[in-house]
Amino acid sequence: MKDFSFSRNAAVSPVVGVMLMLVVTIVIAALVSAFSGGLMQTDQKAPQVSIQATYSQMHGLTMTHLGGDSLETQDLQVLIRPSDELGRGQSEYGQILVNESTISDVKGNYWLNANDGTFGVMSWSAGETMYVRGSDINNSGISNDYPPCYREYTVTNLPGGGHSCYVTSLNNQINIGKTISVEIVKKNGKMIASASMPIEP
Repeated sequence: MKDFSFSRNAAVSPVVGVMLMLVVTIVIAALVSAFSGGLMQTDQKAPQVSIQATYSQMHGLTMTHLGGDSLETQDLQVLIRPSDELGRGQSEYGQILVNESTISDVKGNYWLNANDGTFGVMSWSAGETMYVRGSDINNSGISNDYPPCYREYTVTNLPGGGHSCYVTSLNNQINIGKTISVEIVKKNGKMIASASMPIEP
C-alpha cells in the first residue's frame, strides 16, 4: 500500500526563495534611490581664480583678478590672515574679515552700499582690480590705525602729534616687511584663492 502522507517541509523552500527575492529587490531599489539622490545633491565646485595683492599702510589693500572664473561679489568674503611674524598664534587666530562696504572698484563703486544694503559692484572678472583705499582702512576692519602708527601700546597725542598702536596692528610701522595673506572665500567657507604679500609703508 502506498503512503500518501505529505511532508510539512515541502513548502518551506519556495517561501524562502520568494522572501530572498523580495529582500534582494528591496536592497537594489534602495541602492538605486540613494545613488540617484546623491547625484542630484552634488555641490558645485568653488570658482577657480588667480589673484595678486598688495598692502600699504598708507594706500590700503589692492587685489587684482589675474584670470579664471568671474566672481559674484555678493557671495564672497575677503579675509586678511597675518603670519606669525606679527606675533605668536596670529596665523591661526588673527584672521580679519574685511568689511564689504569698504571694498571698491577702480571707479570708486563699493561692493556693498552700507546705507541700503544693495550691491554696487555685482561681479569681479579677470583683469579687474579691487581696492580698500587708505581713507577706508579705519572702517574696513583691517586696522583702526590710519594714518600709520608706531610703538607697542596704545597712546594718543604723542609729542609731535603722532599716535602709537598695538604691536599686532597691520598699520604699526614696526610690521613693515612682515608677511600677511589675503584670502577670497565663498560665504559657505569654500576657499577660492589666496595670495601672500609683505606689509608696505
